[in-house]
Amino acid sequence: MFALHIMWCLFNTLLITHPARGQVNLTMKSNHVSRSLLIQVMLREQVYDKRLPPNFDKDLPTRVNVSLDFNSFDSIDEMNMEFGVNLVVEQEWIDHRLHFYNLIDSEVLELDVKMMDELWVPDIYISNEKVATFHTVTVPNKMMHLYQNGKIIYRNRISLRASCPMQLQKYPMDQQICYLHLQSFAYTEKRLQFHWNDNHDKALQMIKAVHIMPQFEITKWSICDCNSIMNNEETFSCLRAEFHLKRNMGFYILNIYCPCSLTVLVSWFSFWLNIDAVPARTSLGVLTVLTMTSQTAAAVSALPKVSYIKAIDIWMAICLIFVFLALLEYAVVNVLNRREIKRYLRNRPLQMDPEKVSLAVFSNGYSQTDSAIISYQIDPNGKEHARKVDKYSRIIFPLIFLLFCFIYWTYYLGV
Repeated sequence: MFALHIMWCLFNTLLITHPARGQVNLTMKSNHVSRSLLIQVMLREQVYDKRLPPNFDKDLPTRVNVSLDFNSFDSIDEMNMEFGVNLVVEQEWIDHRLHFYNLIDSEVLELDVKMMDELWVPDIYISNEKVATFHTVTVPNKMMHLYQNGKIIYRNRISLRASCPMQLQKYPMDQQICYLHLQSFAYTEKRLQFHWNDNHDKALQMIKAVHIMPQFEITKWSICDCNSIMNNEETFSCLRAEFHLKRNMGFYILNIYCPCSLTVLVSWFSFWLNIDAVPARTSLGVLTVLTMTSQTAAAVSALPKVSYIKAIDIWMAICLIFVFLALLEYAVVNVLNRREIKRYLRNRPLQMDPEKVSLAVFSNGYSQTDSAIISYQIDPNGKEHARKVDKYSRIIFPLIFLLFCFIYWTYYLGV
């Protein structure tokens, strides 16, 4: 019946086009009409209503096969927890209203961008998208092909930034899973159903250069169908594409871990300096503490303010503790080196000396001629004790730090 309706519309159109001759504008083959005339007839309001999906009158769902072709996968922003992509979205469905019925000598018609607005297209959208743009240079990057059996292939190129909730407990040795969630905005699954392309190799494609980014490497990706249930318990057909990302450690090794380790190492130079080199050892300790504080502030400023502890926080905190303990060690050494001990001098005349304290010894209420004088002098063994502290520190500090490094890297890298 629909084919007869198309033929009747063609006949009326041709009569209007050639009223005087009443002849049909045929191509070289007498049973074919021109392509432009077929399109004009098929898209007439009496034949085609772009406001309605293909199977609206039959009350059947329209199946749409979706494919994603990624041109680029931009850097990932931990601060805003988002990622950017540039991709081509391809949708394929069958609209029986656009069947050619062998009226033209072509298997496919390539439509102009302006003519695409005259056809119904699925209302697919990306639910976790934050910002998206269509490319329009030099013309809108859209393509639509019509096939003999009513099949339609529709492609458009999009750049977007999508949210990607991240778990940063193991940052920067972390692995993240980002995703794109596609579904219909207005039609429930009773009216519109999305499916990935039957050829899974074509359903999600990436060029080789996309796999490796400055900070991340895409280790694998997966696709699946899903159903999204809204507040009013209506079910919408949806698709989900997941990307497994592994962070590259090169930047953090060179800019965080190596500088922090060197700062801790420099703080240990104090153990080999002379005990009496007060300005040198004090300056070295204070400088390393300030350096570690600056490095910690710089590392934290590039990350979101989360309530849990990250792997990099533990590293920076332990390094800061080590350089602070190295400074504190010199304070202990300096105290031992300058410690004074008491000496008691007896049977000497009582003299008023501002640096000495005289004690008159009383017995049975009478004053005695003997007096005990307390004198303070540098501990002769203090320097030796201070040197021992430095000697032990040269061994204990590196051993503890190496033990910490072994536990830290073993735990977070899973060696």
